[in-house]
Amino acid sequence: MKHFKAVLVYLLVGIGVGSFISLLSFTLNHDTPSMTQFILLMMMSAIMGLLSFIFEYDKITFITQLVSHFLLEMLTYCIFIWLTFGNVIIAIVNLPTFLITYVIIFVYFRKQGRDNARRINQVLTERNCKK
Repeated sequence: MKHFKAVLVYLLVGIGVGSFISLLSFTLNHDTPSMTQFILLMMMSAIMGLLSFIFEYDKITFITQLVSHFLLEMLTYCIFIWLTFGNVIIAIVNLPTFLITYVIIFVYFRKQGRDNARRINQVLTERNCKK
């Protein structure tokens, strides 16, 4: 049950972040996705969210996790953009955008994780001082 909940959280966060970015991209380009494009983009977002589960695996170093995650995310992005738009050139041309977006999302979630750890440690320290 513990793993099911974690998988569900990663899945939903992936869909949320991915749908926001995808729909923002369509809006900025003054375009409307077809139902097939929308479904493919949501599937891509869900898979990308699940790929973040690699950071839960403690038996490999953080650098290995990061490189593996980045490569798997980029591969997923390229495959689904190719499936969604039917043109591999679009995926290749948009790799710089993918890279910038990846870095921004990574920095945000990394900072959020550190802030959460700091709050938890502070609560534990306060609890230990009261005893």
